[in-house]
Amino acid sequence: MQKLVVTMLLVFMSASLFSQTLDDVKKYAVLQKWEDAKSNVDKFLAVEKNAKNAEAWYYKGYIYSELAKLPNYATTDARMQSFDAYKKYQELDPKNALMKDNENVEFFGLYNAYFDDAVAKYNAKNYKDAFNDFKDALQVEEYVKSKNYSYKGYSFPGLDTQLIQNTALAAYLNKDSANAAAYYQKLADAKVKGDNFFDIYQFLIEYYNAKNDASDRDKYFAIGQELYPTNTYWEDYEWKLAGDDPQKKEQVLAKYPKSFELYYNYAAELFNGLYTADKKPADYDAKQAKLEEITQKAIDIDKTRPEANLLMARHLYNKVYDLEDAYGAIKGNKPDDVKKKNDLVAQMNAAYDGMLKYANAVYDIYDGKATLKPGEKGSFKVATNLILGYWEYKKD
Repeated sequence: MQKLVVTMLLVFMSASLFSQTLDDVKKYAVLQKWEDAKSNVDKFLAVEKNAKNAEAWYYKGYIYSELAKLPNYATTDARMQSFDAYKKYQELDPKNALMKDNENVEFFGLYNAYFDDAVAKYNAKNYKDAFNDFKDALQVEEYVKSKNYSYKGYSFPGLDTQLIQNTALAAYLNKDSANAAAYYQKLADAKVKGDNFFDIYQFLIEYYNAKNDASDRDKYFAIGQELYPTNTYWEDYEWKLAGDDPQKKEQVLAKYPKSFELYYNYAAELFNGLYTADKKPADYDAKQAKLEEITQKAIDIDKTRPEANLLMARHLYNKVYDLEDAYGAIKGNKPDDVKKKNDLVAQMNAAYDGMLKYANAVYDIYDGKATLKPGEKGSFKVATNLILGYWEYKKD
């Protein structure tokens, strides 16, 4: 008896499923009873023979797009199910009878819904969900473009730089570097250019360098440098990659022979290594000579900038101290000692004279300015004190 009841129940359920009609689905859709419409369309399409009914898939797309607007469906994939259903409808109905007269407005509506939600979530700093909605908006857009659809004369751009950039930025702010890189690459591979796009090349270069992917790093470095040839980022980054390798540094300098910043920064690096470290480097004299060579090149590149002149003046003043220490270390009065002292005095005079030349150049540049920034005032003061020190040494 138990078995018979079960059999009858199964027969009853099957009959119920097969009695489901598309008219029921349409009825609830017209009444805007979306939950009932959903239940009916799901049951209808669950029947194997109905799964090839193009109109049913259209109605599923329509119903699910409306469900996606309801608060209790906000976190579901109802909108994406709507998108998939519409695509399935078009697959089953090549003539697109239910959508062509309305210019496929359903897809444009899905795009707008995704985009508006993404913007709202982005502004609320919900970057994870904003990324997902931007991504899905882009997916709908790409499908529409693949079909060459337009609505009221509007077509999506061939490359929607704003949407792609928004998608990448939402991922970046969500600390999702992999997805940020994936979407930034779409723009970089298309070689987009403009004030708002430089950062994408910088991001990709540093992203792939961190992943030890020299091939992709160099690829986007080359594209970025091609598009923004005057930006100093390229030389700065190559300098960073050179690390502490003197040979690589020389190669970078040779590649950018007119870069004041590179030569000055290298000179500042040498200066700090010589005069701010706890102990002198083993190749102290050689590095002093290198410092003078590099600093002079920076000055020759741009004589209107005071920084390199001040660095050279400070270096020569430190050199005077070294010579004074060497002079004080000679305690004897033998002819050889006297000669050494005289040689050191001559070197001190030369160092002082050189220091005055560079300090005066700094003084003249700052003295010619109507106003000075706080940092410039400090440098002007340093130059002035060096000049005063020179005349005190000369007892004048």
